[in-house]
Amino acid sequence: MGKKDANEEVSIRVRLEKSLLDRIDMTAGERNRQRYIHEAIEWRLDQDLPPMFLELSEEIAQLKNRVEHLERSQATSVFLGDLNKTAKEQISADDIDRKLLAFFIRNEGGTTPELAEHLLGDPQKRRTILDRIDRLNNRAIDIIGSPILEYKKGFVKNKRGAWWLVDPTSVLI
Repeated sequence: MGKKDANEEVSIRVRLEKSLLDRIDMTAGERNRQRYIHEAIEWRLDQDLPPMFLELSEEIAQLKNRVEHLERSQATSVFLGDLNKTAKEQISADDIDRKLLAFFIRNEGGTTPELAEHLLGDPQKRRTILDRIDRLNNRAIDIIGSPILEYKKGFVKNKRGAWWLVDPTSVLI
C-alpha cells in the first residue's frame, strides 16, 4: 500500500445482527459489503446534513475569522492616526510600540497579559511587553522629560495591576 493522504481511512468494528448482514450480502454481495455500508452511511449523512450546508458553514467560519482580523487591524490603525508626530516617530521605535500606544489610547490601560495577547498573540510573553514599556518610558523621558506610562497596583477602572497612560495628551495630536 502507498502513503495515504490527510483523509486516510480508519477501520471500525460494527456489530450487526446476522439477518441484517444476510440482507446486505443479498443486496451488495459478500465482496461489496464495505462499499455498501460506506455508501449507506454517506447517504444517511447527506440526508441529515447536506454537503452544501457543511461547505457553507465552513465558509461562514472563515469569513468570521477574516472579519475579526480586519476589525482588529482597522481599530489599531484608526487609533494610530491619533498619535502625534513625536509619539509616532521619536518615542516609538517600531510598529509594535505604536500599536502598544494605540492600545492605551483605545483602552486607557492594560495588564501585561492583556497587552501580550493583543499585540503578540500569546499572554505568556509578558516579559517582552514589560521590556517594551520600559524602553518607551526611557525614550519618553529623554524626549519629553517624563514617562508616558505608569504602573498602578490595586484596582483601577476594574483592572488590577495595570499600566496606564500618565497624560494621554502627551501622545495625542
